[in-house]
Amino acid sequence: MEIKAWLKLYHQICLELSIDPSKDLQAALLLSELIKNRSLTRRDLHFIHKHSCAVVFGAGPSLDKDLDDFLEEVGLSKVLTVAADGACGAFLERNVKPDIVVTDLDGGDGVLLEAAHAGSLLVVHAHGDNVDRIKQLVPALPNRVLGTTQTEPVGVLDNFGGFTDGDRAVYMCEELGVKNIAIAGMDFEGVAGRHSKPHPLSETEMERKRRKLQIAKRLLTHLAMNSKCSFYNVSSGCSYLEGFTNTKWSELIFELSSTHEIDACR
Repeated sequence: MEIKAWLKLYHQICLELSIDPSKDLQAALLLSELIKNRSLTRRDLHFIHKHSCAVVFGAGPSLDKDLDDFLEEVGLSKVLTVAADGACGAFLERNVKPDIVVTDLDGGDGVLLEAAHAGSLLVVHAHGDNVDRIKQLVPALPNRVLGTTQTEPVGVLDNFGGFTDGDRAVYMCEELGVKNIAIAGMDFEGVAGRHSKPHPLSETEMERKRRKLQIAKRLLTHLAMNSKCSFYNVSSGCSYLEGFTNTKWSELIFELSSTHEIDACR
């Protein structure tokens, strides 16, 4: 997505959620400074477009079922796996790691650090509400990271579009050239999955999360309707998402195989 087009959507979201863009910019400048000597760029993620299919796992209530079905029917070797923030915890519980974790650092320090040490590539996002998390966790990360912002790109940070970890991960895969993108473990009806946050949400926090989930749903539809990529919904907890083809794991792999695309993965 062109940055001008994204910033127009971003400013609408700021108005909707009473977000102060100047605080997002301050967080972006902080993250850029902390990783300037060990930052990755989109060029370092050139391997992503070599995968004909990426699966983005959200941290919704259906994550455990969706991931178990995925591991049984597909397996890690056939697609690029991307975990949205705390969703990486479900992978680690099963003694596997996602290829990439897209995170604003509120999915739990333990699981994020464990994923990083296991070799997952972390895409760390800055916004005005996670400045303390950036200060505390980013210096402890063992490897180089890719930093992102939702503002105009600053310093070493990039902006692929997207607002929540889940939809931002989809935007990133599309921007970096993946032709087929599936979502799993994504539920947009406002119920937090056990991997979503490391602590129970208050009613105020839950209400804000519901609003963010609806924004994520809207942004995913916007992307699907304006992209040449193919988008699939394998989330057992999401019945319909405009622009996404509802499917099952076996059907997804069959469809990719039938067009000789699955052989291009990895």
